[in-house]
Amino acid sequence: MDSTTDAPPRGVLDPRSGVGVYREALIPAAEDLANIVAHHWTVRWDLRAREPYVVEVLPSPSVVLVVEDGQCRVHGVLRGRFEHTLAGRGSIFGTSFRPAGFHSLSGRPVTELTDRVVAGSEIFGKDADRFAARMARVHEVDERTAIAEAFVREHRSTVTPTATMLNEIVELVMTDRDIVRVDDLVDRFGLGKRTLQKLFRDHIGVSPKWVIQRYRLHEAAQRLEDPETDPATLAAELGYADQAHFTRDFKSAVGRPPVAYRRQ
Repeated sequence: MDSTTDAPPRGVLDPRSGVGVYREALIPAAEDLANIVAHHWTVRWDLRAREPYVVEVLPSPSVVLVVEDGQCRVHGVLRGRFEHTLAGRGSIFGTSFRPAGFHSLSGRPVTELTDRVVAGSEIFGKDADRFAARMARVHEVDERTAIAEAFVREHRSTVTPTATMLNEIVELVMTDRDIVRVDDLVDRFGLGKRTLQKLFRDHIGVSPKWVIQRYRLHEAAQRLEDPETDPATLAAELGYADQAHFTRDFKSAVGRPPVAYRRQ
C-alpha cells in the first residue's frame, strides 16, 4: 500500500537496535473505521541465521488485535513493559484500536482486559479462529489489511458520543504538554474527577493519570534517543517537579534509568 510507512510507532524502545533485524510498517485505517482503529501494523523478520531478538515495547493505552502463526489474540492495555521474542522466520499483523475504540466491539468494560493477553475466541468465539485462518492464507499487506478491516466492520457497534469524547481527551493528552494532571482534564472538559476515572476504566481500561504518565514517558524515550538530551531539562519540560521523580517513573516503566537508556 502506498500509505504504508516504516516510521517506528510510539512506545517501541531503542528502535535503532532493530534496524536490519526486522521490518515494521504502519498502515492507516480506512476512513470509515478511523473513529475506532488507530492504525494497523505489520512486523516481518528472518532470523534463521541469527540469534533471536527481543523487541521491547512500552504499550500505549490501546487494545490490540494480533494475528501470528495462524492464531488470533487480543492484548488489553498492558501497564508494564512488554517483550516479544522474534526467532526463525515469521510475521505478525496487528490492529491497534483508538483508546476507546475496542469498547464498541466487545461491549464489555475494557478494564476486564487490562494487563491480559487472551485468545481472540474468548471475545469473538469461533469468528476469531476463522479470521486467523483467513489471515494465514494470505501474505500481502493490503490483503491482510482488507481482511482485518472486514472483521472489525462485522463486529463493531455504534460508536457512542462518550467514546468519541474520550478519544478526543486522550488525543489532547498525547499532543498537549501542558496536560500534566488529571485536574487539567477536569478543568478542560468540565467532568468530575470520579466520572472521568470511571469512563476511562470502562472504555479505555486504565486511569487518566496512567495515560498522562504513559504519554510523557513515550516522549521521554523518543527524546532520549538523542545523546545530547539532558534528563534534568527533559524532566522539567515534561512537567515533573524534580528529576528524581522522573527518573523513578522512567526506570519503573522502562527497566533502566534515563541516563542508561540514553547511552545504550
